[in-house]
Amino acid sequence: MAHREEEHAEGHDERWLVSYADFITLLMVLFVILYSMGQIDVEKYRQLADSLRSAFTLGGATQVVDSQINQSGGSQEDGAPKPIVIPGIPEGPTESEEVAGQLTSMLAGSQFGSQVSVQTNIEGVLISLSERLIFPQGQTDLPPEALPVLDTIANMLRPIENQVRLVGHTNNLPSANPLYPSNWELSLARATSVARYLMNAGIAPERFIISGQGEYAPVFPNDTPQHQALNARVEIIIIYHLQNNVIGVGLSPAAP
Repeated sequence: MAHREEEHAEGHDERWLVSYADFITLLMVLFVILYSMGQIDVEKYRQLADSLRSAFTLGGATQVVDSQINQSGGSQEDGAPKPIVIPGIPEGPTESEEVAGQLTSMLAGSQFGSQVSVQTNIEGVLISLSERLIFPQGQTDLPPEALPVLDTIANMLRPIENQVRLVGHTNNLPSANPLYPSNWELSLARATSVARYLMNAGIAPERFIISGQGEYAPVFPNDTPQHQALNARVEIIIIYHLQNNVIGVGLSPAAP
């Protein structure tokens, strides 16, 4: 009986070794994980540090870690700065920006002011014509004062083959035209009316993509009559695909 009690006491005293062994094992695993997380590509970070140091040092030759980036830099034959080409970023201003600048210059001398907005977006050139210029409130018939602007746009569209997206928009006022009971229908009818005029001006109908957004894509809050007038608009988007050669892994130049 006494012998069993001694064995029981001895086993009870050594039970802590099991917990201690588990603790040591877990601690070792923790240090292995921390060690692996702390390993870095020292050579790559050294190259990056050298590149940054050269970039901010006059006269230093820049070395870029990513070999896909054109590092030539320097100047072109005419002395103009030669840009560094990075994958996904065009080398210079796109054709759409040039067209936007030309159209802005052509409209600069007109009396339309903020009623015509010209800018570039991800698709190309975006021309926004406000309701005050192209439509009486709730109507879809083009007034005479809108025709010179549309003629100017048609003159620019005629010699090119780009697709043209026409998007009609309204403000948050309900449609008062019984022919178009919703703003969806009113905005689509306005875009179609502009497209029809441009088609009659010689633009091929297959180039157009027509849609209506109703009141659901405002550029301003509909909190003032001025903002409501600007939200009610038709957008003409001349679509320009990326034509610059883009270098990158798994990428090919975009089709024109």
